[in-house]
Parts: sequence; structure tokens; C-alpha cells
Amino acid sequence: MSKKIFKAISLLAIGTIISRIFGLFREIVSANFFGTTKIYDAFLIAFMIPNFFRGLLAEGALTSSFIPVFTEYLSDESKKNQTAEIVNLCFTLSLIFTFSLFSLFFFFGGIAVKFLSFESKWFYVWLLVKFTFPYLIFISLSALYTGILNCYKSFFLPSISPIILDFFWIFSLFFITKFFGNTLEEKIFALCIGVILGGLGQYLILVPSVRKLKYFPKLSFNFSHPAIRKMGTLFLPMIIGVAIGPINLLIDYSLANFLSSGMVSGLWYATRLYQLPLGIFGISISTAILPWLSENVVKRNLEEFENNLFYSFRILFLTLIPSTFLMIFLREEIITILFKRGLFDINSVRLTAYPLLFYSTGIIFYGGISIITRCFYAFNDTKTPVKIGLLSIMTNFILDIILMKFLAHGGIALSTSIVGLINFFLLSYFFYKKHFKFNYIPILKTFYELLFFFIPSIIFIIFLEIFFSFKISVFLFLSISAIGALSLYFSLLIIKYLYEKRRKR
Repeated sequence: MSKKIFKAISLLAIGTIISRIFGLFREIVSANFFGTTKIYDAFLIAFMIPNFFRGLLAEGALTSSFIPVFTEYLSDESKKNQTAEIVNLCFTLSLIFTFSLFSLFFFFGGIAVKFLSFESKWFYVWLLVKFTFPYLIFISLSALYTGILNCYKSFFLPSISPIILDFFWIFSLFFITKFFGNTLEEKIFALCIGVILGGLGQYLILVPSVRKLKYFPKLSFNFSHPAIRKMGTLFLPMIIGVAIGPINLLIDYSLANFLSSGMVSGLWYATRLYQLPLGIFGISISTAILPWLSENVVKRNLEEFENNLFYSFRILFLTLIPSTFLMIFLREEIITILFKRGLFDINSVRLTAYPLLFYSTGIIFYGGISIITRCFYAFNDTKTPVKIGLLSIMTNFILDIILMKFLAHGGIALSTSIVGLINFFLLSYFFYKKHFKFNYIPILKTFYELLFFFIPSIIFIIFLEIFFSFKISVFLFLSISAIGALSLYFSLLIIKYLYEKRRKR
């Protein structure tokens, strides 16, 4: 089973790597066009609002409640013929929710701009949100189709579908902005068009694969279907649970908007960077493992569940420990190489590197959260993550207010990491107490062992920083540091593996 999971994780990770590389290129181009300017701050918040609901409704509660129930029907031959109707109903519900939200925001956005002056930071937020919100309609359908494909253990195509958004985002900057005037305030509307086209493309690219599985979604209003009722019992508490991350993110960026101009953009670029390893490894692992965990619970095979859980954490630590320290020690060099051009100057580098330091300390905890949360979902328990999540919203808000007074937007990033630490340990504790008393000692042992093996790499980076960073170019220093540190880390692990293999003979 571990080989099948590894294959799924590998395919998903490869697709995610490709997607994240394109996403990173998108941010590089955006940095060149808009830097850390006031209008880009406004656009990012306007884009985050439909993204908030995407995380809340589409890729969050709907998908997380859909996969366990849909998997149950797929696994039962007597119920398998009902899967098409379940897809139809979820398709209908998605359209109802997203069109309703779009109508509300279009209406209230029109009212808000009448009461705000052009100088207000929030004027362009409310103006732009009317043009970014249609993205939610298409991305929600894409999320549903992703859930269907994942239930059939198909991960690669959904993982690379975000490339479509990146393509149209970049295309709009190079080719559509010329039709919208010369000022940044005019050009930003071209980016809104790119976002809408990107959402539509992400949906359309998955349609052929879903049709091959004999699903042809259409409107259906049979909401009394048992599967929908079961999803509803999961969905309502889960919608609160999955809202935690998007709500905290929206709070973070809204509070940052009250600080100096450019700090929202600085947080955005830093978030994109620290979420790069988290998305490639953490989210890939947890997304790939959920169908197997759900299957283990349905078949009451808890021994296999434990093995899959341990295997997931081993891969998580193996990848996220080096990612964390590379982000911490090489953050300025990474940002300089990636973004420093056009309107993204040395001040923008500092605005981004500062919060990235604090964000990086929470990478491992958020990777762990993504796995433990899937464990709760596999047991059809959505209430416990909700309760812990509600606590984290208040904790995050209080820490934001306190820490931003002393550390500006760096305090907001530190608050995010502290909340991740608290959530991870609370989720792990309550899962252990309520559902499965797994042996967590091997997990801790693996973490400390891998952390120990990366210490020589940290010393190597510090040595280069002290004696060679001022003698060679930024690119050369970054390349030697990253490649050398990773080579040393994996070489030590290979030596350990060969030594243990030899001892067993």
C-alpha cells in the first residue's frame, strides 16, 4: 500500500511542482509590473475575497465532505449506480452558492465605492472585487471535478490545472494591460480579466477527464438524496473548520492594509514563497493520503491506517525540514534572484524577506495540520477541527494586534506560525484521545533524527555566509549554499541507510 501512496504522492508532487513553478513565474512577472504598490495591495485583497470563499466552499468544505461520502458510494457495489446523481447535485449546489455570493458582492461593492474617497485604501478593494468575484464560480466547479478525479486516484491533472490561471494572469499583464491606459490604476483591470479567464480555464481543462469517467454533470434538485444529507451533516460544521485558514489570512491582510503601503504585497510575496514547499510536499501528501485513510476507516483496517499515517509523516519531515531552514537562512537571496527587477526594488526585497523569516518557522506545523485534519475527516469527525479552529481565529486576531505593534507585518507572519504550532498540537492530542491511540513515539523520533541530520547543512550555510557571501554573486552564493546543503543532508541519510542495511545482514 505504501508504494501506491508514494506513487500518488509523487504524481501529485510533480504536478504541484510544475504548477508552483508557473505560479512563481506569475509572481515574478507581477512583481515587475506592480512591485509593492498601493494599487497592487488593493488588488490582492480583492482577489483574496473570492479565494477566501473558494477555500471555504469549493476546495474546503465541499471537497472535504464530498470525498469521504463519494468514496463510500464508490466502494459499495449496491450504491455505485448513484454516484452520477451525487455529482449532479453537487454541481447544482456549487452554482447556487457561488452565483448567490457573486450577486451579493456585486451589489454591496457598488454601494461601498459611493461612500469611499479615491484616496482611501479600501476604495479600489471594493471596486476591484466586483471584477474578481466571477472567478469563484468557475474555480468551484473545478474543485468539484478535482474531488471526483481524486476519488478515482487520479491526481496529476488536477494538480497542474492552476497553471491555466497562471497563464492567463501572465498573458493579461503582457498583452491586455496595453488596452487599459498607462497608469497602474488602469492596468490593474486587465489583471481582473486574466483572473476570470484563468478560473474558466481551470474548470474546462478537467471536463474531458470527468467525462471519460461517464459523468456528465447537469442540474438536479433532489436535495433529499441520502448522500447529500450525509454530506450536509459533514458540510455545515466543516465549513467552519475549513474557514479557519481563509479567515485568518483575510484578517492578516486586512490588518496589514492599515500599515504602511507595500506591506500587504510584502506579505503576499512572502506567503507565496513559504507556501511553495508546503504546497509541493505538505498539501500533496495530505491530498493523496485522504482516499486511502477513508478506505482504511471504512474497512476498519486501523493497522494499515497507522502505517499510512506514519509513512505520511516520514515523507513530510524528510522534505519540509530542509525547506524550512533554506527559507530562513537564504530568504533574502531567494527573493533577490526571483523578484528584484522592474518596480520591485531593494525596499521591496526587505518588505518581503522580513515576514518570510517568521512564516518559515511554521512550515512544518502547517504540513502536520494538513495530515492530521485529513485523519479527522476520514473518521467523519468534522466537529473537533471546528472547535480548535474557532479558537485559532481569536488567537490569531489577538496575536496580530499585539505583535504588529512591535514587529509590523513581521508580527502578523509570526502570529500565523504560532497559531500553526498551537493548532497542530491540539489537533494531534484530540485525535489521539477521541479516535485512535496511535504510537506517536516513532513520529517524534523520525522528526528529531532528520532534524539532527540537517544540522551540518545549517553549519555549512552559515560558514559560506560569513566567509564567502561578499566575495561572490548572489546567484552563485544561493546556488552553492542550497545545492551543497541538500547534497550534504541526503548524503548523510544515504550513508545511514546503507549502514543500517549492512547491520541487518
